[in-house]
Amino acid sequence: MLCALIGLALGLLLPRITVWETVASIRVADSLVGVEFLPMMIAENSMTAVKPVPHTLSPGLGLGLLCLYAAAALTAGGWALARRDP
Repeated sequence: MLCALIGLALGLLLPRITVWETVASIRVADSLVGVEFLPMMIAENSMTAVKPVPHTLSPGLGLGLLCLYAAAALTAGGWALARRDP
């Protein structure tokens, strides 16, 4: 759900970019940076890890960080929408 809200915010920020371009840019950024603070890594480690993985966020901290990402992205998307469409 939080990843869908982040996707909605990206759609508000970048209205002329297709879904495939958005998904591709997220996957490329994820593979280039490779940091545990990206939403893809947080979701993968919180849903699929059976044993604790070293150097990753706890599930509670990951959820809080995803909420923060979603709130920041929706705030920026709302600001861009209000500025673009008066």
